[in-house]
Amino acid sequence: MFRQNPNLIQPPLTPLSTSRPPLFLIHDGGGTIFSYYCLSDLHRPVYGIFNPCYSTKSTFEGGIPEMAKTYLDFIIETLFGDDQCDGKVSSPPPKRDDAGKAELSTSRERDLILGGWSLGGMVSLEVARQVLDFNAAEVAQAAAKNTGKNNNNNGNLKPRKLNVLGIVMIDSMNPHQASFPPNVKIANPNATKMQWGPHTKPETKEAVLRCFHEARRMLAFWELPSWPSVAAAATAAADGDGTTRTGPMGPPPVVLLKAKENVPLQEPQEDEEEVSRTDVHRGDGQLGWGKYHEGMVRKVIEVEGHHFNLFTEERRAEQVTKGVREGCEILERLWKQGKT
Repeated sequence: MFRQNPNLIQPPLTPLSTSRPPLFLIHDGGGTIFSYYCLSDLHRPVYGIFNPCYSTKSTFEGGIPEMAKTYLDFIIETLFGDDQCDGKVSSPPPKRDDAGKAELSTSRERDLILGGWSLGGMVSLEVARQVLDFNAAEVAQAAAKNTGKNNNNNGNLKPRKLNVLGIVMIDSMNPHQASFPPNVKIANPNATKMQWGPHTKPETKEAVLRCFHEARRMLAFWELPSWPSVAAAATAAADGDGTTRTGPMGPPPVVLLKAKENVPLQEPQEDEEEVSRTDVHRGDGQLGWGKYHEGMVRKVIEVEGHHFNLFTEERRAEQVTKGVREGCEILERLWKQGKT
């Protein structure tokens, strides 16, 4: 598919876009990131993370958590890697004290926004939770190196830190079956009309369908991430493990783009009340996420179309672009408000 993962979809072309936190968009259930190339300028660096199993036919045996860990490693390498070329975000130049010594803390902290269409938004939630563990481990490792016998950092080594400003979900629903409305009737997956391009190759269709099947398998046993309570966070801070370094406890804020229409099903259907699995929560304003964590979704932006055709026409893709752009700006404002 691509050589580099994440793949740089929109490089920063202006000083303003360079200064803004990058957006990492995780693939949908089909494993690809082609749809994200339909987005217009989002005024920031935009990366797409595709499913590395797309071409290999391998699987994430550990399910969504293993997938998220792999993608978090991709993000860490992109934002902290030594290679400043090949499309990676350059590290900001470190501030220096009066003696000209670099202050390490300024070059070891990165802001970012996560997101994705469908499965991508769900996986973003798992990635965000694992960032807490990454930050805590970094604090512990830095402390050990600063106090070790072979310490050559003069005790000044600062831990790396990731700040997830929030998540932009593109029609991602709460997949937990316990959250489904009572008596909902879900149509067979084969009843959903797939949107194939006129020149889509058979091997591409096979790979996409295989990824969809694997996504359904992983979601079936995925436990939505739990978040430390405020009390636990205070205790962790007192113990010095750095858990609170990502800001307030609970999931990061979410801006949700929600399709207005149901996915059309193949005819005929035995039961006219059946809906695509993607539309189980269509009647809920937050696509079921209020049942997971109240207050997580800060803004809902409705867009024309149904789940599978949001990117198939320029008009709809432009609506999605505007929604994603607005969502990122909202999350940046919320983050700045939280720091003041």
